[in-house]
Amino acid sequence: MHPRTFWNWKFSGVSRYVCELAEELIQAGVDVHIPIKETHNEYLKGSTFYHKTSSEVYPANISIRIIRKLLSLTPLKEKARRAELRSQALNFLRSNQFSLIHPTHTNATEILPYVGKTPLVITVHDMTHELFPESFATHDPSSERKRLFAQRADRIIAISECTKNDLVQLFDINPEKIDVIHHGNSLKLPKGHESIPMNIPERYVLFVGKRSGYKNFETFAKAFAISSKQDDSLHLICAGGGAFTEKETAYLEHLGIQTKTHQMWVTDEELAILYNRSLCFIYPSEYEGFGLPILEAFECGAPVLCAHASCFPEVAGNGALFFDPKDIQEMAALMQKVISSSTLRTDLLKAGSLRLKDFSWKKCAQQTLRTYKTVLQ
Repeated sequence: MHPRTFWNWKFSGVSRYVCELAEELIQAGVDVHIPIKETHNEYLKGSTFYHKTSSEVYPANISIRIIRKLLSLTPLKEKARRAELRSQALNFLRSNQFSLIHPTHTNATEILPYVGKTPLVITVHDMTHELFPESFATHDPSSERKRLFAQRADRIIAISECTKNDLVQLFDINPEKIDVIHHGNSLKLPKGHESIPMNIPERYVLFVGKRSGYKNFETFAKAFAISSKQDDSLHLICAGGGAFTEKETAYLEHLGIQTKTHQMWVTDEELAILYNRSLCFIYPSEYEGFGLPILEAFECGAPVLCAHASCFPEVAGNGALFFDPKDIQEMAALMQKVISSSTLRTDLLKAGSLRLKDFSWKKCAQQTLRTYKTVLQ
């Protein structure tokens, strides 16, 4: 597995997927290699296999090591760090023979000249660059790189039927080449979570992750403003996604909800507790490749309301209530309905808990191993 996804991100959905998948594959007897010795990623550092994979790393080319040392105190130090990591991974790839290569990131096209005839499997997590190009830089190469991988791959794993359909329509990929393999859930409530103190409002709804573009936060904020006028003690917590920008703060002020809206940086443990203590988790995004927070909410005990869009009905099933992501009034009415009814919240929790049983990392690994065997045969 090429380690690009672990270069920059302390936490990310893709890195969590790779680590959980690798752990399960190793338990199934697969020899997994992720050649990276230096990472900020907490999921990789906390894995059982990192000590082994980090010891496998080959040195970068000497010229690149010298350049990194020279640039270590300049603004280019991060670029030099990535260049060294890239060189290490390519040297490892060039110097070994593998039964199969499964890159962790479809931006890592630098490996393609070295793959040769080795079977190649890729995972496509979403098609956001293709469907929402306005959310990315004008000359972002991610889509074209993904297309190159999709064309070269012997088999493609899509993390939802929605993502598979997008691949077929946007890249003209043969659907018989694509296997749909769902994610599992990693987030768990800590022991004794009821007594763990957190400085949060007593009554709140929860939003998780980034807020820009297709994440549809502005529309949701309008719906929350309507609900908060009917329920003065209601607050909104935004977990992760970065601090509010000046533009967002001004927007929240305009809606009259700035004092009721809070952004928090949280650990996994704190995020689990935020789900558990919320009146509901709301997912208004117009598009996701899978929508992992839905499973997190099911696991941690949050009633789920989400947009009737992309993969959400496929993943949430009857464990959630759905709204039109563009209909502010419908979103607000559904939010108020769930907040005001403890019976409805209890029913949603039961349905979500049942739905969660259809997803696990063990199942994901078993299906991935089946894909590997198909390619190798």
